[in-house]
Amino acid sequence: MAAFDPSTVKAISLDVTGTILVHKDPIMRTYAEAAVWAKLPNPPTEAELKPAFKKAYFEHLTKSPCFGHAEGLSSRQWWVRTVRTALENTGRTEYTEREFERFFRRVYQHYGSLEGYQKLDDSFPFLDWAKSKGITLGVTTNTPVRTMETVLPMNGFHDYFKWFTCSQDVGAEKPEPAIFQRALEEAQFWVPGIQKHEILHIGDSLEADLCGARAFGFQSMLLDRSDNPRVTVYQDWLEAPDYDGKSEADILASTVKNLGEISAKF
Repeated sequence: MAAFDPSTVKAISLDVTGTILVHKDPIMRTYAEAAVWAKLPNPPTEAELKPAFKKAYFEHLTKSPCFGHAEGLSSRQWWVRTVRTALENTGRTEYTEREFERFFRRVYQHYGSLEGYQKLDDSFPFLDWAKSKGITLGVTTNTPVRTMETVLPMNGFHDYFKWFTCSQDVGAEKPEPAIFQRALEEAQFWVPGIQKHEILHIGDSLEADLCGARAFGFQSMLLDRSDNPRVTVYQDWLEAPDYDGKSEADILASTVKNLGEISAKF
């Protein structure tokens, strides 16, 4: 399959973080500032938190995949466990429940506010273009439910999209086929009869977005956001599935630097 055939595209699926928005500040800087704000004794530094958080994030996404889907955890409950482990990984095991809750609430409020995010410059022009062309838009992302229900509406994105498929809802994450299957079913509700190859998926992860979507049967494009220091690879342990025609040349042909490059190909 070629990088994509614009003449056949009836719907576009988009990732969220790193694709249409980013965290405004480095995440561990936000955590460190929250620790100082909450007056935690011996507050952990940004440098201490970076490896501690990465280890905790991997541990809890492995132990309770898809933000606790199988256990029925809320987004908040999953993050409480993960953040508590991150602090413990820095050697801070002495915080009282009240101290931890004061700190955690500050962090959670931050990412439930506009202060937590920055919209990428090419996102709204691309969405407006797709809407003007009558292309149905949806979200397919490895995020908790809160991203769908709070972050996207708060940042003005939700009215552009018809479907919202996230890993916590589905219990599967990109590049697994099950999450793309759910996205296909959602797209078929809005565009009856649409086939896999008529959906273009776009995201900033080679493994999850380009290869995962292509292996499922979607068309796909990779957004190379490496020039943006605010774009972070969170799940660097994911493995890229194979797909028909996979090669370095195909990956290169399927890679763009911004969303405008994609709309220009139509």
